[in-house]
Amino acid sequence: MRRPLVNMIGHPPNVPTRRGRARALAVVLGLAAMAMTWTSVPAAAAPDALAKIDGALLGAAEHAPASTLSIIVRERRPSSSAAEDLVRDLGGGVTRELSIVGGFSAELPGSALYELAGSDAVMRIWGDARVSVATVDMGRFDTWPANTIWRKTIRLPQVPTTHAGKGVSVALLDTGVSHVPDLGNRVLARVDFTPEHDGYDRYGHGTHMAGIIAGDGTSSAGAWTGAAPGANIVSVKVAGADGSTDVSVVLAGLEWVVDHRAEYNIRVLNLSFGTDSTQSYQVDPLDYAVERVWFSGILVVVSAGNRGPDSGTINKPGDDPFVLTVGAADLKGTIAAFDDGVAEFSSRGPTSSGFAKPDISAPGITIVSNRAVGSTVDQAHPLARVGNAYFKGTGTSQAAAVVSGVAALMFQANPALTPDVAKAILIGTAMRSRGLMNAPLVDALGSVCAAFSNAFQTRPANQGLVPSTGLGSLEASRGSFHVYADLNGDGVPEIVQGEIDVLGQAWDGRSWSARSWSADSWGSTVWSAYVAESPGWEARSWSGRSWSGTSWNGRSWSGDWTGQGWSGGIWS
Repeated sequence: MRRPLVNMIGHPPNVPTRRGRARALAVVLGLAAMAMTWTSVPAAAAPDALAKIDGALLGAAEHAPASTLSIIVRERRPSSSAAEDLVRDLGGGVTRELSIVGGFSAELPGSALYELAGSDAVMRIWGDARVSVATVDMGRFDTWPANTIWRKTIRLPQVPTTHAGKGVSVALLDTGVSHVPDLGNRVLARVDFTPEHDGYDRYGHGTHMAGIIAGDGTSSAGAWTGAAPGANIVSVKVAGADGSTDVSVVLAGLEWVVDHRAEYNIRVLNLSFGTDSTQSYQVDPLDYAVERVWFSGILVVVSAGNRGPDSGTINKPGDDPFVLTVGAADLKGTIAAFDDGVAEFSSRGPTSSGFAKPDISAPGITIVSNRAVGSTVDQAHPLARVGNAYFKGTGTSQAAAVVSGVAALMFQANPALTPDVAKAILIGTAMRSRGLMNAPLVDALGSVCAAFSNAFQTRPANQGLVPSTGLGSLEASRGSFHVYADLNGDGVPEIVQGEIDVLGQAWDGRSWSARSWSADSWGSTVWSAYVAESPGWEARSWSGRSWSGTSWNGRSWSGDWTGQGWSGGIWS
């Protein structure tokens, strides 16, 4: 099947072709979970000094004392410059102030580590690994023309207006949602897992996703509408103003979605979150969680990630074989389909377990959607604004939101659909071209017609797949993405790593995976006391418990405006 011949706003003349574009290396700071051993230390190293040094860093210093170490130093008195001065006296250099941990990052000769740790000015020293990630400069898309025909490209205008997603709810696990006219009263609930406790989007990613899924174009007289302008949104906010979140928060958010699916008729989950973990899906807790959402009757749509164009770059949980993983299509600005291809930034398979991903693609370049005025992304990218109410976004996040909207149309057309059948329909009706054979372009009209006629009822997807056990490591699921939170309540944030969650509690995969997820059991979970739930746009004061929140120390959400943005790479 070929899509209709349509005009596509593509690359401006001064932008080189995909093959000619330079790939930028984004160097991101993140604590390394290195499994290194050490056998001995200098005799002069006092025990109290050694106790200040992270074990992995000790191993690095022992095995390579002549090397230069990248470190993070937590000062005993942040207002003093004594620790910074000592680093310089020892032949090192301060690279960045890190007020969030009351310290700084630095480069230091390995031979000087023990002397630095022996100073009264130093409280703690960790290793600061530099992770080089091949990525594309996403910020350049700010100046590209707005994509005015993506709806025509996937045949949305040909879907009968009676199928607009009415009555179907899409759960959006993201950064919250701003009160914008295009969503009307169709935001049924705002659930906030962050200490902000109001459900509003201060980062800017969630609002953009919500508009692509369900915006009705009220603020533009219908010029900028989403895929399912009649669908409802249930916003599950897991990240605050800097976009940071931890896998443990996402797990809690996924459980909430399952436990409340019947209350809000949640049929689709849009998840534009991912990590660079390579832990096998068969044991990974994040993969296990999205599978539980899937088995509860909810189609899980996950962005592939923006770490392309190299192979093996699919984000977790997009690596899970059960979920529908979406890549971004580059239509090259031509009428014909012959030159279509996967966008250069879009992550590619195979996964670490050998599965071909993404499953499908959707338009993902300069998609116009609702603007979260004053949010982090809005302030950082003024050139991406379209009028006063809209914003251009590029990435696999946007592509996933398009598919989530199309899925909402399908579930209105046939409420009896299962996630396996819906996935089979979306893949089976997708439009293939030479450059998109492995990730065909979603076809809204074909998908809705097939859903209505039950065309794929006898050929559901995911047959014979082995489900995840969830018994793997929470730390391994994070990959190189880490955040800070005040784990012990002393007012000073610590790195969240190891088998603990952001509340500072030990995490046991066996007991976690064995727990029932239901509306009746939600009240007994630890997180239920920390989560604010607001019906629609109703403002509620918070009387429950608060936690410290997270701040960023890595790469996170995958729908980037900057390549390093969304506080990193995990919001696609």
